[in-house]
Amino acid sequence: MKKLLALLLCGTMSIGLLAGCGGTEKESPAADGSLPEDNPEEHITFTYWIYADDYKNLYTSLNDNPVVQYLNDKFNVTMEFQTPAIGSEADNFNLMLGTQDYTDVMNMTYYTESLGTLYEEGVILDLAPYLEEYMPNYYALLQSNEELRRMAYDDEGHMFTLYTLDDVTRNHWGGFVYRRDILETMTGGNVQFPSGNEEPTTVEDWDYMLPLMKEYFEASGLQDTACLIIPAIGYTATGELQAGWGATGIFGLGMDGETVEYGPSTEQFYNYVSKMKEWYDAGYVYQDFASRTNDLFYMPNTSLTYGGAAGVWFGILQQVSDYMSVPDAGLNMDVRAVPAPLDTEHGVTEEMAGSRVTIAPATDARCISSTCDEEKLVRILTLFDYLYTEEGDNICQRGLTAELAADDEIYQKVGLEDGAWYVDENGNYCVNPKTLEADWPDYGMALNGQRIAGGTSAPKEDPANEVRDYHDDAEDAASGQWTKYPTDRVLPSGVTLNAEENAVYQKYYTGINDYVNTMIPKFIIGTEELTEETWSAYVEQLNALGLQELLEAEQSAYERYQER
Repeated sequence: MKKLLALLLCGTMSIGLLAGCGGTEKESPAADGSLPEDNPEEHITFTYWIYADDYKNLYTSLNDNPVVQYLNDKFNVTMEFQTPAIGSEADNFNLMLGTQDYTDVMNMTYYTESLGTLYEEGVILDLAPYLEEYMPNYYALLQSNEELRRMAYDDEGHMFTLYTLDDVTRNHWGGFVYRRDILETMTGGNVQFPSGNEEPTTVEDWDYMLPLMKEYFEASGLQDTACLIIPAIGYTATGELQAGWGATGIFGLGMDGETVEYGPSTEQFYNYVSKMKEWYDAGYVYQDFASRTNDLFYMPNTSLTYGGAAGVWFGILQQVSDYMSVPDAGLNMDVRAVPAPLDTEHGVTEEMAGSRVTIAPATDARCISSTCDEEKLVRILTLFDYLYTEEGDNICQRGLTAELAADDEIYQKVGLEDGAWYVDENGNYCVNPKTLEADWPDYGMALNGQRIAGGTSAPKEDPANEVRDYHDDAEDAASGQWTKYPTDRVLPSGVTLNAEENAVYQKYYTGINDYVNTMIPKFIIGTEELTEETWSAYVEQLNALGLQELLEAEQSAYERYQER
């Protein structure tokens, strides 16, 4: 298996002790954007709080990351990372806030309240006044794209975080896949989906496909099999599967494109759950899905998926084509991306883009604390701005080139003397082929700089002229399939709750989420009867738990977003 999981998984590392940047007695930088001229010959050290990762035994601290070392040298700085032990991140972050011993830069993943409150309390800076002069690349990017601009600024024109900006032209990492080889075997190479399409695209197509898979597994002699694996909660919180029924994962816009709705309370979601129950009763849905509470949704029951005992599941790019085959064992898989099946019976003709929905008031982004002095702020903004250039983006996302890796001990140690990526004779950016080999260790973010920049990705003028993680046509086809979702019913990621709305979110969301994630599996398995009447009672209980208040808060935030 090749690389991607380290982009998504955290591992173990040593405890980082909090050591702020000098206490709250420092004066904050001028709010009008006037800062002293930077002296690049002056070495600057700044501190950075961030959660832990797995460094693959290549080093013991993020301070030693090769891209970090490169950026340190390039900008004459020392980044001192402070990372808590895994499992203690939230407590550690809250301790930092409580003691007011802030680091210069703070990753905000574990902060769940309003960033505006932190600003009003003097904890973080408004970066908006500094962007045009000190972050020209980032500023130009925001001005060139209305949605990015709306996402970056709050309702009052403040900017508290440097956002992760994902370029949708990059290969998407995962989505649902199916075993085409099973269907070829069961039909003698004469696969005929009812829709008439080459690939399964409708619920009716899946009704044709899943029984063939069940018959295949019954004849296989395998003890534990699954035609379709769904997450333990019965749906994908990111929305990919129920998208075919026109339902969102969590929050999205209703059919009018203007009213915020909660996906698991809608009629479309009822139709989705009803079909999952039908398929579960028929033996198509993995019978023990609800017990797999420790499985990541993108790595469900790997003994089944990699053991050739699963038909459809949420997969990743490194599983498509024949990558999962074991020829010596006679296991030859043809794994392909599959769209969510369209519920044409109920008039759904295109997928709902649930995977683009973001509801949390804070994201995996960076804030700069008000205790950071002016000299540091200039250098920090300059460094981060570099990561929004094409060169900086590629180094951050992909790692070092051959020129930069020549003197790096870690790259030499892992055999990447030629660097992690290069530009070919046609001017296209490509990754080192060695990293695509099946036995290449999954070094992931241990060799690139995504940890410090939160996955920053600046859109390119020519999307084709970019680093290609994957060169296989099947992978490109899978990525294309997974990024086809329409966006007119997606709640934009830049929608932010104010302090009052966030209080509503904090009060109600956990209880609603827990109730949904308890009831949906029960409806599918049958321990709770699923009828129109019981679904209505379920929705009534959601309302009793505060759903309408929560929707009103999200609606207000969305309407303000539209006015930015």
